[in-house]
Amino acid sequence: MSGVLFHEQTARQRIASLADAGSFVELLPPPERITSPYLAQLGIPVSFDDGIVIGHAKIGGKKIYLAAQVGQFVGGAVGEIHGAKLTGLFKAAARDKVPCVLIIESGGVRLHEGSSGEIAIAETMRAIFECRALKVPTIAVIATDIGAYGGIGILSTCCDYRIMTEHGRLGISGPIVIEKWMGKKAYDSANRALVWKTSGGKTKYLLGDADALAHDSPEAVRDAIARLLTKSSAVSLASVKARQKDLEKRLKKFGTTNDPDAVWKGMGVRDIGAASLASGPEFAALAKRGK
Repeated sequence: MSGVLFHEQTARQRIASLADAGSFVELLPPPERITSPYLAQLGIPVSFDDGIVIGHAKIGGKKIYLAAQVGQFVGGAVGEIHGAKLTGLFKAAARDKVPCVLIIESGGVRLHEGSSGEIAIAETMRAIFECRALKVPTIAVIATDIGAYGGIGILSTCCDYRIMTEHGRLGISGPIVIEKWMGKKAYDSANRALVWKTSGGKTKYLLGDADALAHDSPEAVRDAIARLLTKSSAVSLASVKARQKDLEKRLKKFGTTNDPDAVWKGMGVRDIGAASLASGPEFAALAKRGK
């Protein structure tokens, strides 16, 4: 291990740490000056990559299309240009039959751009399903506390696979939104342990929403990606019905509980304390042994 933490890297550093040395070629880079027209009209600073880096690279000699969202810019939120770059990347992956990897760091749609962001999410979802129909692997990586929320959270579940670390968070609504809707007594967004045990990588792995739980290092995330680059899971009516049954069972089992520890125990984790301190594959091993 290099000692570098994946969640602390910038979008471009993550790409550089995952791709074979010198293999990444950025598409629509900052010198192209393709920026959001809406933010400028509102007097909000723009970014020359509009908060997402896209291109193609190689991992272990295998060509991939690769995107990384920039959480430091408007929380990684999706606008028209941001979304168009993402949609185009998945369309290129389908056309060329090349796996596509998305490193997610986004709270959802950019409210400044309204329906443009929503449409962009829908178009990207369609492009992802085009890939899956052609058995082109699509992989989402969720590894920071900004997480994958809102439309991007939904979009991540459209991919074949999700790789998470214990720092990653996945859900429809973020903690602050949930608190405002349910009240602080029901859900305290300042309670970090509660937030991570509700939407964090460990819980999502237990529930089957994450397919791999990796250590918080570029090497571990890269290895997890490499293992999935030759796999795909085409969507079928049978697979959708099976997933629906799984969700119905989950709702029946945990729908009335507000204790995340009860969910962990219900999923077979016997030693909550040890599991809380374990990281990545160590947690997965504890959870597996507990079942």
